[in-house]
Amino acid sequence: MKNENLVPKVRFKGFSDPWEQRKLGELGKIQGGGTPDSGIAEYWDGNVNWFTPTEVSNNGYLESSNRKITSLGLKKSSARLMPASTVLITSRAGVGRMGILKYPASTNQGFQSLILNSATDEYFIYSMQPIISKLANRLASGSTFTEISGKQMEKIEIMIPTTGEQNRISSLMKCINNLIAANEDKLEQLKTLKKLMMQKIFSQEWRFKGFTDPWEQRKLGDISKITAGGDIDKDKLSTRGRYPVIANALTNNGVVGYYDSYKVKGPAVTVTGRGDVGHAKTRIESFTPIVRLLVVSAPNFDINFLENAINNIRIFNESTGVPQLTAPQLGSYEFEYPCSSEQVCIGNVLHKIDNLIAANEDKLNQLKELKKYLMQNMFV
Repeated sequence: MKNENLVPKVRFKGFSDPWEQRKLGELGKIQGGGTPDSGIAEYWDGNVNWFTPTEVSNNGYLESSNRKITSLGLKKSSARLMPASTVLITSRAGVGRMGILKYPASTNQGFQSLILNSATDEYFIYSMQPIISKLANRLASGSTFTEISGKQMEKIEIMIPTTGEQNRISSLMKCINNLIAANEDKLEQLKTLKKLMMQKIFSQEWRFKGFTDPWEQRKLGDISKITAGGDIDKDKLSTRGRYPVIANALTNNGVVGYYDSYKVKGPAVTVTGRGDVGHAKTRIESFTPIVRLLVVSAPNFDINFLENAINNIRIFNESTGVPQLTAPQLGSYEFEYPCSSEQVCIGNVLHKIDNLIAANEDKLNQLKELKKYLMQNMFV
């Protein structure tokens, strides 16, 4: 009968053998690093990659280091040239961060890296970073900063399957990590696009075709009604209901529960008034604001334009201690706006970008949850 602790909960079809316990030192050679004398120019600015711990943050394959050393610098120091596919493991300044060498390279003394034997898949070992990091930090010691030695790194024990199963898991994890990286890049591009459009549109450098009239400028309090949320009624609060109860928070869109009734008829814009102040959010549904959440109601304005226009305001913290924003303070800020038709055009395009950002954030979170599930169930 198989030991249930030696097999993962989720496996590829065709694999049934129990995983085996191995020390890292049995899977390859642990190699430290070194630093050439910084005072000798001939040792630096060569063509030998030389990584430091700040460049390694579980970021997959490593291609080029920030600084490079010469062959003479490599020879005259304790740095060693390691082959491609070596798994770099930081041993100080954050123990257990990992990366994989795409090309031969060296490191400084902040590493105890693993030059693997041919039977071990480097990406499989890299995928075990959370497990190896946790074990390495248990063994690390030091008064000024924690550090793990090569001897201690060799003793770390992990569970590994056959090479064939390693390769299948490695391919899957690589695919998921690549999807996560691609979605992170796309999300960053969308956020950069949104930032650029906010700058260009609200500076009026960019205008929609057919609109040339100057924008008006008024105080926000003059063109809208601004109120603040009250205390929460826990007796009325439920986990399900028709009307959301929204607090002064950014997580879960601020929703903390539901009432059977509402205090603010939607649409309206909420603005955070405590802590991370000044974040505006469109609320289409009727709702109840609580705990210093500010509400801006302006029926004559396009709701999506209003949200972005408020987010474009530079909110200054006027209180000591925890940042706070009151309704009178928010109402005192100058507010520029175009005619209603141009507001709709601006609101629509910015709302579409926000929807794209939200969709990509959801997809990214789903991929991260999938990776978390696989890490918990596909490894021993």
